[in-house]
Amino acid sequence: MNISVKFFRSYQLYQGRSAIDIQLLVHEGFIEIAELDLVLECSLGSFVVNGQDTGQKKLSCSTDGIGEISVSIVGSEIGGDGQLTVSLQENGRQIGVQPYHLNATAFYTLNFDFIHVIDDYAMADGMQSNKVQATLTGTGSGVNLANRKLDLSVTGSASFEQDCIVQTTSIHTDASGNVSFELYNTNKNGETVTLTGFLDVSKTAHATQQIHFQPNLDCEDFPPADGKYIRTIFTYAINNQQYLLRQSKCNHLVTVYQLVAGGKQSGQTSTGQKWVNFYDLMFPFVLGKEQYIFGLAKNFINTSKNTYNSYWIIAKLDEKGHKEVIDSGYWDSDYDVGFAYKTGGGQFIYLHSKGKDNKGKFPYIIREILPNGKMGTIIEQGGWDNFYGATFFFSMEGKEYIYIHTSDNRAVFTYELNENGKIGNLAYSNTWAYYYYPQFPYSIGNTYYYAGQRFYDNYWFVSYLYNEGVPDRINEHDDLWSRSYQYMVPFSIDGHQYFLRQDQSKDHWFITEILADTSMGSDTDGRL
Repeated sequence: MNISVKFFRSYQLYQGRSAIDIQLLVHEGFIEIAELDLVLECSLGSFVVNGQDTGQKKLSCSTDGIGEISVSIVGSEIGGDGQLTVSLQENGRQIGVQPYHLNATAFYTLNFDFIHVIDDYAMADGMQSNKVQATLTGTGSGVNLANRKLDLSVTGSASFEQDCIVQTTSIHTDASGNVSFELYNTNKNGETVTLTGFLDVSKTAHATQQIHFQPNLDCEDFPPADGKYIRTIFTYAINNQQYLLRQSKCNHLVTVYQLVAGGKQSGQTSTGQKWVNFYDLMFPFVLGKEQYIFGLAKNFINTSKNTYNSYWIIAKLDEKGHKEVIDSGYWDSDYDVGFAYKTGGGQFIYLHSKGKDNKGKFPYIIREILPNGKMGTIIEQGGWDNFYGATFFFSMEGKEYIYIHTSDNRAVFTYELNENGKIGNLAYSNTWAYYYYPQFPYSIGNTYYYAGQRFYDNYWFVSYLYNEGVPDRINEHDDLWSRSYQYMVPFSIDGHQYFLRQDQSKDHWFITEILADTSMGSDTDGRL
């Protein structure tokens, strides 16, 4: 029996997708074969029966009384090339093949974005993770982003599961084409792995991303080679409770302690979290009733250092040192000193760099922080003739000021800060006999002070801040400490003024009360 098939094609749209109607005429020689049982298979798309997409690629059917049969095949929105194969039911013998093409009605793109900064925790207890968001977008009349299957794979020691190695998986998008997932890694030495993803129906809609897992950071196993434990330290308050936050560079560990009456460092509230980045510059501010931080990292992961020089965040901060990142980004510049301040009802940050710009100046920048915690526009940018490492903000008599002091020629300036956030009129200028670093302002009652240390010979001082933002040029009190302290952080509790001083050894710090007569009181707490 020499059976053959003639094919007749026509194209249409089915629910926004490309479809093809194929009419088959089965014959032997010049004779049509009626009531012949057949099996049809389509390599692309699925059969439509009684107006419904069956989702099936195989269909059993029979020719009519004149040897004809008509079938419809609908493709996915991405289209492509396929073929219809016709076989006899009784023995499976193939009697005809018809190629066809279905046009695409949608074009998709898949991207990976890192969202680890929502939690921003580094490797702890031998486990590190990166949160990733997959985003599917598309154009065309047939676009459908909801509940789409994405096939994922990852290399190296990375895994989609925390407790076992799983390096391939499938996930489904939400109604907007987004889905987030977490990648885990147990390689304590750190590594860069490759994440690959495909839309299951379209290998052209794919994404590949390099993901860096940093080494397991441990100050005990890998102490700093120079013995210096670099930290970021500041105080903040939530519900009238004072907290002291430290972040260590050697392991990125964040520790938070309560500061209580009597100038004591009390119970630890943090839970041992390590942030992905160490923030070289970090300071707190308040929006409404919520506590925020600005952080700037000079060394960061998952983006090439050749592309950007710093990574910044604005985040809400709780009493345990957990943060919720509200805004973040990358800058071509990095900065070394800065602070947050309010003036004229607005919230601003001032940043200053010790690296010269192309004009030979040391740049500074002022940016607004929006009420929703997002980074606002640049209010002012310029350059100083020197790098002013000793810099602080102070407010007195309804006005705001910036104090700057440089080691280059020991010059000191104070400027008023305008209500629009910009640097205003010069309030004071002079040259000190020595360079004092670090320095900080404080007030007791209606009297304003500033204090600091000559870092190179350990002498400390306390002086007044006079009306109109004028710093006292006389050290009202000074004396010698046994060592230098890189960090000095003021705070007040129950009307008493204190400050923490800490050096760069493993754990050497004191809390000391400062008295209203500019003298140092007793040490109230400390650790050697």
